Amino acid sequence: MPSKPLSLRFFAPHASPAQLGRSLLSLFCFNCAVGLIFWATRRNESLLPYLVVANGIGFSASLLSVAADRLVRGKLALVPKTLVVAPASVFIGFEVAASTIGHVPHLIGHAGLKVWLAYGSSFIIAGAACAFVSVFVQAARMRTSLETQRREAAEARQAETAARLALLQAQIEPHFLFNTLANVQSLIERDPTRATTMLDSLNCYLRASLGRTRKATATLDEELELVEALLKIATIRLGEERLRYSVDVPDALRALPLSPLLLQPLVENALLHGIEPSVDLGEVLIRGTRDGDSLILSVTDTGVGLGNAGTKLHGGVGLANVRARMISLYGERGRVSIGANADAMRGVTATLQIPIA
Repeated sequence: MPSKPLSLRFFAPHASPAQLGRSLLSLFCFNCAVGLIFWATRRNESLLPYLVVANGIGFSASLLSVAADRLVRGKLALVPKTLVVAPASVFIGFEVAASTIGHVPHLIGHAGLKVWLAYGSSFIIAGAACAFVSVFVQAARMRTSLETQRREAAEARQAETAARLALLQAQIEPHFLFNTLANVQSLIERDPTRATTMLDSLNCYLRASLGRTRKATATLDEELELVEALLKIATIRLGEERLRYSVDVPDALRALPLSPLLLQPLVENALLHGIEPSVDLGEVLIRGTRDGDSLILSVTDTGVGLGNAGTKLHGGVGLANVRARMISLYGERGRVSIGANADAMRGVTATLQIPIA
């Protein structure tokens, strides 16, 4: 695509052709309105000279204002610029009209004092219009600059949030992976069949997990698939006499978006701090419900409870990362809560309250 002419690049270096066209059209209409106002006071005269003079002054003032800003890099104050640009643009406007269509006298070299006095109002109006346009342009530039700064700040915040979430995510993933590999290693010699089954489950988990963690959001169904794979691995490791699990989430909720690694650390904590320290059969129940505009996800275990694991539950890396991710993603609208199970039931319930966009 050919570049804009030099004069147009100088006039609006960052404007697209469409933006430049709209700006020139707006300026033309403004100039014509000023010309019509002047002509309305002298309707016995021809309209064309007023329109030509008004556009000559208007376009000259705009070009001279841009030139002044370029030469002093925008440091020229409004009053000095108006005192320079307004008279110069009036001279140019009248000279252009006098040299093209006539009907108006040349101001330079040919006009007497009466002509200068007769057109003195033009200098006043041109100065006022120049000041008005300059203020308008400066305000528009400030709005554009402010909007650009806001957009850049928002992009920077998004990038910072993405980096923070990636770091938190990187802290969570190896925890599960290393524990599972350590268990596979311990099973290889004493129970090769269970070790092979666990490796197959881990392979399925990783295949789905690696693709998911590269995305900013997943669906609740995808997260539940991974969590169930995690629980299957835990069941193989601990044995069915130590662990049972169930998932109670309606199909209508499974398509909702959910950021990766919010639910999984809660399940890991239930296993690590609730089920594993207990010598009895333990259960893990994952529930999903909708409460107004919030998705409620809970992970309940029947493990040892807060009495033996409260410090770790509230201060562990996994839950700390979940809280940090919830704050980064949802602010005050997202909540993480942990409490002992009701009805004298052993264990702990961890709950996520996630706003539904």
